[in-house]
Amino acid sequence: MMRFLTMGLACLSLVLQAADEAPGRSLRLLFIQAPEDCPNSLFLVAGKEVKEIDLPRLSISSKRFGLPAGPVRVFVAEKAPTKAEPLPADAPFIDIPDTMTEVLVILLPNGQKGYLAFRMLPVEFSRGRAPDGAVVWFNLSNRTVHAKLGTAQGVVEPRQSLIMIPSGRMGEVFPVVVDVSPLNGETDNVPLMRSNWVKEPNQRHLLFVVPDETRVVPRVMAVPDHMEPVAPLPMPGAKNPATKGSEKKETSKNSAVK
Repeated sequence: MMRFLTMGLACLSLVLQAADEAPGRSLRLLFIQAPEDCPNSLFLVAGKEVKEIDLPRLSISSKRFGLPAGPVRVFVAEKAPTKAEPLPADAPFIDIPDTMTEVLVILLPNGQKGYLAFRMLPVEFSRGRAPDGAVVWFNLSNRTVHAKLGTAQGVVEPRQSLIMIPSGRMGEVFPVVVDVSPLNGETDNVPLMRSNWVKEPNQRHLLFVVPDETRVVPRVMAVPDHMEPVAPLPMPGAKNPATKGSEKKETSKNSAVK
């Protein structure tokens, strides 16, 4: 795992397999700045599909909700709907476009009270979009973030997101320098983070820059995501282990917050 330090937002758009699901299309949950009394799980409902999804603190849900092909509306409920107690008419929902395949829905508290007091932001989080070693920034503060990960540099404006790929090879250490723009009479950028991280395989990290009333500068909240290793493709000319003795050969086959 990388080693490093640790509201206004309306909607973010960065841009498992049953018979009626699109192969590999799924949804996970992540609750940022969850209150102490927030639930440990939620029920997701899409058509006839209902599933309870865990809601851990500062980590992505371990369970996935399979999505059907095409655009889909996913409702959120405190408990599974039944004939006697159907889905409430005012149940919150989020629309997932057909262009999203591996969806991460980020939950942010909306300042109200209640079991479902949050807003939902869908993020495309496929491996192709955010590969091994990627760092995904979400700037929820009112300051511009200037980040340098090794030799890779990026600027994240308020209410925007950015995917960065740190320089260097897997297993290598790289320096991290993060500043925020001046505010309230400040004349120069203000240091936010100075550290050294390790670029590790099969890991991605989400970094949320959030306001903190107890600090002059915002706080960085880090959420790791472990990915399963990608199985290597068979080498051309390699023997098929399933047919012992056979000589048959195989062939290998910045986004803004609105």
